[in-house]
Amino acid sequence: MADPAIARNRAVFSASFAVEAIARSLSRIKSEDGLTFADLGAILGKSGDQAAKYCDGSATMDVVTFGRAKREWNGRFTGKFDRLCEESRPVAMHPRECESSILKAALALSIALADGELTPQEVLANRSTLENAKDAILSVLGTLGPVGARA
Repeated sequence: MADPAIARNRAVFSASFAVEAIARSLSRIKSEDGLTFADLGAILGKSGDQAAKYCDGSATMDVVTFGRAKREWNGRFTGKFDRLCEESRPVAMHPRECESSILKAALALSIALADGELTPQEVLANRSTLENAKDAILSVLGTLGPVGARA
């Protein structure tokens, strides 16, 4: 019997969904932490008015501001955005592709460890192979569906 492709329903990644995810997270943080827009602005390196625009979704953040928020609140800030990114990824790999990617990474690690040590240079040299394996593992895990839907 042929292996079925790993399938899942994909969310759509749109600019409006991305801005909404950030706005909701930042608004929730503001409320939970009892912050003002001026407080948020100070943390983000922006004015209180600009922070208010981020919270209502009427403005997008530059990468520096996004990085400041991520540094300050980590998953509280990016959790919903991260899920949108993950759930809207292109169609998952076929199980055979997953197997090949994971085995290629295992072989690369085995060769790198032949001398008993794994150096940062060896990891860097194999980064593409390791990233492909990571994507393959996430693809396989994605067949479990959304978090909390597991039996």
